[in-house]
Amino acid sequence: MPTVVDKSVFDSSGKTLVSLTPDNNSLCVANKVGLTKILKINNPEEEPDILDVEKEITSIQCDSQSSFLMTTHNGDAYRYDFKTTKDQLLARFSLPVRDCTVVHGGKMGVFGGDDLELTLIELETDNFKKHSITVDEQISQLSYSSQTNILAVSFINGKIEFFSLTSTIPNKIHELPGYIMKTEYDDTFKDKLLTKMVDDFDDDSDLDDDEDTKVTDPEFCTNNRVCTRVSWHPRGQHFAIPCDDKSVKIFNIKDYLPIKTLINSSIAASNFIDLKFDPLHGNYIAGVDLNNQVNVWNWETSTVHYTKKLKEQVTNIVWRVQPDGKSLDLILGTWTGSIVTVQSVAESIKLTTSMQNLDESTDKSTVKNNLFVDSDSDNADSIPSHQTPNLVDGEAHEDDDVDIHNSDTENLFTQENIENKEAKRKYVFEDEGDDFIDDDDGAGYVQAKRPHLSNGKIVRGNNRSQPTYSATRFRYKPVSPGGTPFGNSDRRYLTMNNVGYVCTVRNNEQHSITVSFFDIGKYSEYHFEDLFGYDACCLTENGALFAQSKSGQLHYKPHETMHSNWTKLIPMQRGEKITSIAATPKRVFIGTSFGYLRTFNEYGVPLAIEKTIPIVALTAQDFKVFIVHYSLYHGVSYSLFEQSSTINKYYQRESPLPIALPQGDPDVDEEFDTKFSNFNPIGVKSLFFSNFGDPCIFGNDNVLLVLNKWRSNLESRWVPMLDTDMEVWKMAGGKKDTDVHVWPLGLNFDTMNCILVKGKHAWPEFPLPLPSEMEVRMPVLVKSQLLAEQEKKEEQQYDEDANKNEDKELTVPVNLAAEEESLRSKVLSDLLTDTLADSGEIYGNEQEILTALSGAYDKAILRLFAVACSDQNADKALSLVQELKQDRALNAAVKISERAEMMGLVKKINDMREARFDQQMNNM
Repeated sequence: MPTVVDKSVFDSSGKTLVSLTPDNNSLCVANKVGLTKILKINNPEEEPDILDVEKEITSIQCDSQSSFLMTTHNGDAYRYDFKTTKDQLLARFSLPVRDCTVVHGGKMGVFGGDDLELTLIELETDNFKKHSITVDEQISQLSYSSQTNILAVSFINGKIEFFSLTSTIPNKIHELPGYIMKTEYDDTFKDKLLTKMVDDFDDDSDLDDDEDTKVTDPEFCTNNRVCTRVSWHPRGQHFAIPCDDKSVKIFNIKDYLPIKTLINSSIAASNFIDLKFDPLHGNYIAGVDLNNQVNVWNWETSTVHYTKKLKEQVTNIVWRVQPDGKSLDLILGTWTGSIVTVQSVAESIKLTTSMQNLDESTDKSTVKNNLFVDSDSDNADSIPSHQTPNLVDGEAHEDDDVDIHNSDTENLFTQENIENKEAKRKYVFEDEGDDFIDDDDGAGYVQAKRPHLSNGKIVRGNNRSQPTYSATRFRYKPVSPGGTPFGNSDRRYLTMNNVGYVCTVRNNEQHSITVSFFDIGKYSEYHFEDLFGYDACCLTENGALFAQSKSGQLHYKPHETMHSNWTKLIPMQRGEKITSIAATPKRVFIGTSFGYLRTFNEYGVPLAIEKTIPIVALTAQDFKVFIVHYSLYHGVSYSLFEQSSTINKYYQRESPLPIALPQGDPDVDEEFDTKFSNFNPIGVKSLFFSNFGDPCIFGNDNVLLVLNKWRSNLESRWVPMLDTDMEVWKMAGGKKDTDVHVWPLGLNFDTMNCILVKGKHAWPEFPLPLPSEMEVRMPVLVKSQLLAEQEKKEEQQYDEDANKNEDKELTVPVNLAAEEESLRSKVLSDLLTDTLADSGEIYGNEQEILTALSGAYDKAILRLFAVACSDQNADKALSLVQELKQDRALNAAVKISERAEMMGLVKKINDMREARFDQQMNNM
């Protein structure tokens, strides 16, 4: 039975706001006079902590279990830690800040107000780095969906704009005008003379017969109370808007169109003060209007579940989940220094069929025993069941309310007659024989099976102890280019490349997927609910292909809605997994742990099937497919073939691939990342084709390998084009310890697109930094030589400033740079020449690039030649001359030799020129 409890928190009246910590244990109650109390919800008899904070607050939002953000009319944004009583000034704005919210799991805060800026502040950095964008109108309120990574910004002109926060800079993806109320904040109360006049007026007025509930705060007025904030469903696929017509409209995130309208026809309609979905399963939505009427709707059935008119004037509301995990309370802040709690107002239940039918983005297909399968989770909690458990009939009954005014503290958040906590739900699997939860990474989250008795003797099972840093046998996992593990968060990137990135967010019931793009002018970000737990993905310019590794479910979703998507189920043997998938505009390729390679056309029609060594990764471009195999007996190998209507040819077939599996002991090697090696046993961070069609792979050693001469089986070779660890070390000025890592996206001829990741993890987290470019550099440099050269240079410049270049990039000596450039130009020229010979010109400027590479090669050789001449090393100089390609380069070598007074070398070079000229004449 719902119970209303009114508790006085502050002796002084005035606007009082509430915010609940993410763990539901602490309630932060802030008053505009400059005090905040931290109430222990699970222990209401304990004395609350009291903090002195800024006055004239406008919003409060808990960002962790021990801290909260606060904004003020003065334009200040603060962060308070109530465990250490530490306060931090995050930013200071020239005009009032109206609202704030927490994004990316507490890593960043978003602030908006009257100064026409939307500001994101990094909360985990010491200097609180800011990212701001300009907006066209003053911001009234903010809200954020962690499932879809979308920020909804409400403006005073009645417009709502939606921003994607998948990157550090907000990207506007949609605009929704004409629903919320147009309103401007009334700040006249800050004028002392006007404040006194308002106070005198309030003394003579009769706002409420009850003196305890009369509002004397001069800020109290309709414009300062009305809600324009979007309320997000906890699954992120729906949102609610308190509309100007005094109704609540539910929208679908897929097309931003309303699907339901909620009203309470039994009472006089009024605009809303606050509106919130319940945070557990989103079955209910609570709203409080200007008449102090609390309404709780079951929005699936459009029925009013609970309604009551309160005596107190309300400021905002928060939901609180009771310890039983299903009962819900409503906690409301007021304008009189107290808080109101409606206990057990509802009992949230799991997803119902009616809600599924409302979501147009839900796939109608079903997969037996494989709903919410997540094969690559990092811990036990992340691995859901084969099937959804039976729904619990937990809808609360609407009984007569018990209104307890100014009751004792002990009954503020708890009831005396609470039922015993229900036992934890047990998830029943249909096939208990096939261990669904595999201890793939040896993390120990699956309890070892006890030995059983047979004829009175203990029979040992196959439960070998496994250290966390190495597996006794290889576990095949779904690997997508650029995919990342969940780590310690509830989200990960399914795939990432030059086109964009696909991320998935998990909770207890389902996943939601967001497809984002780097070129926001060409593509639009979109979201959909994932009922099947897709764990493999391929993103192309035309669409996205998804797969569930254990069930064999495939789903192709084109970016343009005019093209139809398709879903397909492929046959899977017992224990077989889909390990990698690839898609092109004309073909779809599926590889499995048993070595099955299936080919479909762009509509899912099967074209071919073959059996190979078990596949661990693959990628495709047009009709070409690059496959990575692994088996215990064959090691790591690769295949490369082309399969079209006219060509069906293997260029390379199960040839050795020079990469090593991740190996290490975290107790010995601090840099060894067990989380990533457990998630990706093969250690391939990405594999792709370059823009000229050459296969590339980026392995666990952070070296980019490119396959050269791949069209000839006898001439093919893997060439290391870039050692990213060396390049990061150079950029850091030769510092040994650096927290910068490189995550590959793709290769555009001589430039690798990548994400520079800062932190202890080698993979990118949220939000995603903007892509960077790193020019390829052949790994020919030695760190000790560079450091020695740097020390000599610093000694020479000691009188000026010995430490001036400490943090600057290391300068490579001329001779070493020339060696690297000559080798790089030669390799790039070979790659491009091979492509031209086979495919002709692709972009139309290939011949110009070849000419430039030839010139760069000769210039590098000439620099080495000049160094050899300065050392009077005639033999080395002559060997270098023989590498020059152009006649004008030979002429330049003659001049250098003459300046070095090496006349014998001059004669040999001239003889070489004459011999080349005669050869050219004979070939004509």
